Amino acid sequence: MNVLIIGAGAMGSLFAGRLKAQGANVFLYNRRNSHVDKINQSGLTIVERDNQETMVPLTVVHEVSGASYDLVLVMLKTHATKNVLTQLKDSFSVNTLFVTMQNGLGNLETISAIFPNNPVVAGTMGCGASVESAGRILHRGWGKNWIGHSKDAAAQKKIGGFIEALNCSGLETELAEDVQTIIWNKLFVNVAFNSLTAVTRLRNGDILHTNEGQQLLERVVTEALQVAKAEGVSVDAQQTIAKCIKMGNEEIATNKSSMLMDILHKRKTEIDAINGAVSKLGKYHGIPTPYNEMITGIIRVIEANYDLQVD
Repeated sequence: MNVLIIGAGAMGSLFAGRLKAQGANVFLYNRRNSHVDKINQSGLTIVERDNQETMVPLTVVHEVSGASYDLVLVMLKTHATKNVLTQLKDSFSVNTLFVTMQNGLGNLETISAIFPNNPVVAGTMGCGASVESAGRILHRGWGKNWIGHSKDAAAQKKIGGFIEALNCSGLETELAEDVQTIIWNKLFVNVAFNSLTAVTRLRNGDILHTNEGQQLLERVVTEALQVAKAEGVSVDAQQTIAKCIKMGNEEIATNKSSMLMDILHKRKTEIDAINGAVSKLGKYHGIPTPYNEMITGIIRVIEANYDLQVD
């Protein structure tokens, strides 16, 4: 199976590197930057849990026309999805399966609108990674990944093969019976940590060192839980908040969130697909979301004024 991963950030690089190390026929697609250039020159270095390093020869391509891919894994930042995929809309056959494992809400709908004749499924990641330097990533989250079903029999067969390949590569992945609930559960974690760490410039676990930090986490997640319920998603509020806090204290404590990294590098964030999506859906359902609305506004102010920041 020929696999193309669109987006060579930390997570796209991790999935491509792990799959390639197991002999999969996988390529990364991304615009040129220092990280991409380093991978093409010297391979990708993955630093694992025990700080053991693996170097994987990997190719990052800048064009996809003329190649045949069975499966395309979309790992772009959500705000880049429409622009990047629209440019590639004539590059794939109608048999190509698209899988999105991006953060936030709305990714499945965006991809389906661009490729209306292709099978598209959503999934979510429980693992985590960050780019330490060009060509070098830190694997710092080891949760389970999930991918949803497809009604297309051929696409479903590809999903099964892809899940098997991911498991063989060490990235634990399962087929999800109810992928939307799992996506919302991942959103709760992103709502809890991405924006708060971006504002405070702290690692995930560090925002829980004070009562105020824990209270902020509980309030943004509580609002998201209320919106999820209005969307028909059944979740236990107390268990969800407790799980977020446990993850922040244990599994992802030392990780720098993707939104924090975007802020530190003065890039556009995924706030609109995470806390902003909660606020937007809250308005649709008539549910007040003052904490998510405020923190979305703060992140947008930061994004709009990178050049004016005081050192």
